[in-house]
Amino acid sequence: MELVFEKDDLLYALQIVQGVASGRNTLPILSNVLIRAENGNIELAATDLEVGIKIKVVGTIQEEGTITVSAKKLTDIVRELPGNTPINLVTTANDRVELTCGDGVYKIIGLSDEDFPQLPSADGEGTTIDGEALCAVIHKAEFAASTEEFRYQLNGLFFNLLEDRTEVVATDMHQLALVHCSPLKASEDGSGFIVPLKAVKEIARTFADSPEVKISLLKNQLLLTDDNATLTTRLIEGDYPEYQKVFQESSENRVVVSREAILRATRRVALLSNPKNYAISLEIDPEQIRISAQTPELGEAHETVAVESGTGSVRIGLDAHRLTEIFAHIETESLILEFSGEFNFLIVKPMGDDGHICFIAPMRLGS
Repeated sequence: MELVFEKDDLLYALQIVQGVASGRNTLPILSNVLIRAENGNIELAATDLEVGIKIKVVGTIQEEGTITVSAKKLTDIVRELPGNTPINLVTTANDRVELTCGDGVYKIIGLSDEDFPQLPSADGEGTTIDGEALCAVIHKAEFAASTEEFRYQLNGLFFNLLEDRTEVVATDMHQLALVHCSPLKASEDGSGFIVPLKAVKEIARTFADSPEVKISLLKNQLLLTDDNATLTTRLIEGDYPEYQKVFQESSENRVVVSREAILRATRRVALLSNPKNYAISLEIDPEQIRISAQTPELGEAHETVAVESGTGSVRIGLDAHRLTEIFAHIETESLILEFSGEFNFLIVKPMGDDGHICFIAPMRLGS
């Protein structure tokens, strides 16, 4: 095999697939990127057996062929090469890969592609969605997913397939984010699927600039494709919690506040919150929100943020880290805080966006 690349083209594709290639050495082939040149196309692929990705890369084929080579090592080398000189990639005897760029020559030990897992292709029916819209939904929800391994069913995004919309949900049982997007093709039983967090992050990286992404649901896998890339992931098995129950709580009062003002104030006050639980207090009334924190070993802080409009009053304890994550993932200039009591969920909504809602559980405060 002999190929010629421009640095930027090769590096972009390598950076996409490197996020998938496993760093574990139980199966060395999974740390490698597959380079395949055939039928006039060059394709890179990587998988960790849970998530797999194939992406086309622009280049010139002098001789077709296939090889696998360390994804990290190849990416590191290409990143350091000069950008104004073509990169020649040639396979030599005993599955070696030789890179030549200007006066530099780099020889890497590769592996045959015989043991590289075969990745599925997206054939048949599917639903299309705007790539920017898909990535926006992911951005607004994924931060709320659990990262604790024993809660494996919460380690991803739940796509609830409804007739008129799809609800994308993430929760760690202390906070919840829900976002609406256009309806995806429902399964026969009308249920949904859970996409693991690793795949969610790779979807956002791979399809951020895609005008259209095709989504195909297989038995226990999800395939996403555009004109240049195909990503496949195993789905998390099991039942997602009945998140609709949190909507049963009525919110009697609400205030509207500047997102930027309350986000910055909360971040500053949180610097003196207890590092064991990051507890802060929000004292909300129709005129202002007083944010405070007190830690005997560190000190105390408080700030006041003006309210644009509102009704009702409450003093509620919250986890500052979770609260600022919610604020940071809202994209409108103003946001709405809805509340009904110190022991009920605080609800956060973007002003003027009914398709995005977040819940955060309260914490007990001292007197």
